[in-house]
Amino acid sequence: MTDVMDSLEARIESVALALVTMDGEDIPAMGEMLNQLGKIKSQSRDLGSDSFVALTCALEGYLEKVVLRETKDLSPFEDGLEQLQHCFHNLCNGVEEEQDLSGLFSCLGVEPGGNGDKHAKTQRAGADAADGKATPSDAPPAEADTEASATGPELNLDHFDAPDPDPDEEDREIISGFVMESLDGLETVEISLMEMEENPDDSESINAIFRSFHTIKGVSAFLGFMRINTLAHRSENLLDKIRSGELEIQPRVVDVILDAVDLLKKLIQGVKAGLENGGDMDCGLAIAPLVARIEAVQNNDAALLPMGRIMIERGDLNEEALNRALETQKAHPDKKLGEILVESGQATANQVASALQEQKTPPARRTGLQVKVDTKKLDNLVDMAGELVIAQSMLRQHPQIAASQDQTLMHTLGQLSQISSSLQTMSMSLRMVPIKSTFQKMVRLVRDLARNSGKQVRLTMSGEDTEIDRNVVDELYEPMVHMIRNSVDHGLEPPQERIAAGKEPSGEINLRAFHRGGNIVVEISDDGRGLNRERIVEKARANGLIADESKLPDDEIYQLIFQPGFSTAREVSAISGRGVGMDVVKQAIEKLRGRVDIQTRPGQGSTFVISLPLTLAIIEGMVVRVGKDRYVIPALSIIESFRPTRDQYATVAGQGEMILTRNSLVPLVRLDRYFNCAFDAGRPWEGLVVTVEYDGKHICLLLDELLGKEEVVIKSMGPYLQNVKGIAGGAIMGDGRVGLILDMAGIWQLANTNPNAA
Repeated sequence: MTDVMDSLEARIESVALALVTMDGEDIPAMGEMLNQLGKIKSQSRDLGSDSFVALTCALEGYLEKVVLRETKDLSPFEDGLEQLQHCFHNLCNGVEEEQDLSGLFSCLGVEPGGNGDKHAKTQRAGADAADGKATPSDAPPAEADTEASATGPELNLDHFDAPDPDPDEEDREIISGFVMESLDGLETVEISLMEMEENPDDSESINAIFRSFHTIKGVSAFLGFMRINTLAHRSENLLDKIRSGELEIQPRVVDVILDAVDLLKKLIQGVKAGLENGGDMDCGLAIAPLVARIEAVQNNDAALLPMGRIMIERGDLNEEALNRALETQKAHPDKKLGEILVESGQATANQVASALQEQKTPPARRTGLQVKVDTKKLDNLVDMAGELVIAQSMLRQHPQIAASQDQTLMHTLGQLSQISSSLQTMSMSLRMVPIKSTFQKMVRLVRDLARNSGKQVRLTMSGEDTEIDRNVVDELYEPMVHMIRNSVDHGLEPPQERIAAGKEPSGEINLRAFHRGGNIVVEISDDGRGLNRERIVEKARANGLIADESKLPDDEIYQLIFQPGFSTAREVSAISGRGVGMDVVKQAIEKLRGRVDIQTRPGQGSTFVISLPLTLAIIEGMVVRVGKDRYVIPALSIIESFRPTRDQYATVAGQGEMILTRNSLVPLVRLDRYFNCAFDAGRPWEGLVVTVEYDGKHICLLLDELLGKEEVVIKSMGPYLQNVKGIAGGAIMGDGRVGLILDMAGIWQLANTNPNAA
């Protein structure tokens, strides 16, 4: 009991401190105060003081009115909180002091003997029921009172008051924050739901989902979005039953919560559209059918199996006794499992209470605080950090500074260089996010596709921590959706066909992300039937895309599936055929200056390899000179550099100039001819060669000089130069001039397009 009293004291003082330091209508602060009051109410039910519980309930109810803007006067709440502290001190000291609180209850909007006492009795009844004690015959069931207090009077789900159509600037800012936070929270719900379905005993996932719905419910009521509020509230009630163990996690439960997430997203997107366009922020979508489904799921499933399993694992119960109690519960559905176990003597009240407590207690998890920042501000920060690096580099290269012999000055400049470099790296990392969030969105997609197609599919992921620019992550989502939809529907075989082929009935899709050759690579692979070359050729002929495929390599034939409207499916369905949406995939990837390669083996599966150049990132590269121009070669692409001899140089008919290196002839690329610049060295053996790698292939770049290794920031070349092949971007060098960053994929395409240009 000492621990309970210490916890109660800390929570009461926390509420008092929050009240004193609260500035204006601080909704987050009031939300935290409501959470603390709810925990105080829950912990105080065993103290034996109905007046203390009733006063806590009254304070909670009054603060909810303040949040909903039904009142602005916090004075009654302050008086009530002071009285709550006084009552608590009396309880700690064992002082029995009878006080007339009717006036205070009246100020808090609770009539004596009314809701406050009713809540107190409800809490005591709930505690007695959990301990297996009989509820007084004159008291209504605890569940009925709790539901009444939670949902209020029956709502008309066909009509809702419209929110304020013309909010002021302050409210618009609050609504905008609500939209952003709610959509982020709903994404968290989807991810946590998948984790909860895989591991029903993970209480942290359940609590994370509950918190998201709870936040949406509270803020939407404050802003007047009652359609959102009602749906979030009913979903929260469903999650509460799961948290308490009254509802078992089953696919139909997960399905209805996912449907609630989808509908909430549409409602919140409607708020966003109305806010941006100045229209109605209530899109009017009906929620009654979904609310009815939620109620049906909530009322039909009632089995405290998780609690029973906990008691079995702890040795407090055996399987036979649990099964007998469950049979008894079927005959008496109004009784709780804990009550049945206690009445039958199979378990003590303390054992049941301890199991319930263990079930509700989430594992401790520490999370870092996060701050959301406008991406435009981040872009400005990156630009300023880059300018700082350039300025300090120009300062260091200034003739007077370079000629100085002052060691203190040199030391200070060295410190400045380190600080500016660290600041640049840190500012760039703020734009980079792990690809994990995009990967995790695919978990639900695969689940839904598997259920709709009747196939068994498991999704595996690796490299989720690979960082990529946030803009690229957002653009990558749609192509991945199309590719996974086609992998599940067209690539993977039905279970019977897989078994006949000697495979496991469950197909596998693997997502993998990693860095390679200065690029970010995302692989989507499946272990299905693979691409059908003959069917692709047949369809391409029918569409007039090819005349004679005998001269085409397999790679080019497989690339035909990216043609608009190309599909090899025999029957058209919503998600059938490798060609459905694949042209969208290619367009989106090319927009990011990337490419998609296909690797497939008949009967064993296919792998789609998405390679994306770094468009806004810090890259380590080798700065080289060709004539007066400078270029940056990504360090990850470089294999070796050397000055070739005359004997290493050769020409091959139809393939152009070659360099013999490591017993292999490698194509020679003259950057001066591709980019129209002057090459100082007259002949290849008078210059330098850098061997670079792209997708397992080697080429040699001919240049004049290696200037050194540097870390540079890739900057976009702008709309007029963004389609120049072979250039990934630009970088501002130390003297303020621009160096072009080479794109190995583009260089390879240039070399293959016209090898004799060299």
